[in-house]
Amino acid sequence: MASWEELPQEILELIAGRLAMEDFLAFRGVCTSWRSAAVRDTYNAKSKAPWLMIYVGNGVAEFFSISRGRTHQVRLPGSRPQAVNPTRWILVSRWGFDQRVSRWGNQYCIFNPLSRVGIELPALTKFRHKSRLRPLKRHRCSGSIRIHRIALSSSPSSSGDYTVMVTLCRDLRSLGYALHRSGEDAWTGVSAAANLPRSTFLQLIHYDGQFVALDSRSRIMTLDERECRMQLRLFLGHNFAGYPYLVECSGALLVVWKIWDQEDGTVESIRVFAVDLEEGGQEEVLNLGNAALFLNGNSAISAEFNSESCLPGIKPNRIYFHDKDKKMHYYSMEDEKVEICSDAPRVYFHRAMWIQPDF
Repeated sequence: MASWEELPQEILELIAGRLAMEDFLAFRGVCTSWRSAAVRDTYNAKSKAPWLMIYVGNGVAEFFSISRGRTHQVRLPGSRPQAVNPTRWILVSRWGFDQRVSRWGNQYCIFNPLSRVGIELPALTKFRHKSRLRPLKRHRCSGSIRIHRIALSSSPSSSGDYTVMVTLCRDLRSLGYALHRSGEDAWTGVSAAANLPRSTFLQLIHYDGQFVALDSRSRIMTLDERECRMQLRLFLGHNFAGYPYLVECSGALLVVWKIWDQEDGTVESIRVFAVDLEEGGQEEVLNLGNAALFLNGNSAISAEFNSESCLPGIKPNRIYFHDKDKKMHYYSMEDEKVEICSDAPRVYFHRAMWIQPDF
């Protein structure tokens, strides 16, 4: 009778591809043949339940695996973690004297909680073309400039050629966009879209090979990398009392609105729209199919699964989020109702952060 380590490679790969992250890592540690079957390409984070960051303190973050009911502690190389798109990485910062520019200020790095890899970003005062970001000239010595939103063109784990795009702010005032390309030691300023009034940047993601932003005036813009300038693509015209998110789901670009109750400010409903950047149109989405969405305080992710996926506690066609009562809720697209997830950990909604652990 053949031993477990002699199972056919294709069977081992099939098994490994269905495992949650914790089981996938354990699978890799069984023996050489199992490890060779559980390579990075075998694991598809998009088809697995994400982890929820439930606590940060003393340089340690706790991530809750909703599919396994386990909590994982990860030591961070900084504080104030923030979601990055794609959400396999997080942004952390620390305040201190930056010897690279001989100034005090926030020092940032992107960090992978699973591999524990951290990549330092250039100082926010170091720009290749300062003229593109005029507001920074007045503030670059204050040390109070910070990254507001951040997105990656690709995961640094899978490609050494990637671009980081950020929106910058000071005292909650939006200052502009900037780019950092891997291998460079400075930022490149990005010009604002021409002839548009200033606004607050709300969302920034990388979708279909381009950076896409959404502002407080319901305008969607994309980056023209050759000109280093934002371009207006679509005015949504939405006027909901709530907060919007940009997220890629099943290959489509979605705008997801959390709509607040006018009396107590809790979430009373959610509206979803699919955006066509090429045609400049939008259409309301009434069914997410085999996908579920997870809303952070300021970003969103999607999980797409089928009958073979292992997602205990998660169901498709739902949108999961934390509300003011610190409880996790979901909005059923089918029933158009908000319900409470009774077995999920409590966490303040501004601190709730979903990530999709990946290498």
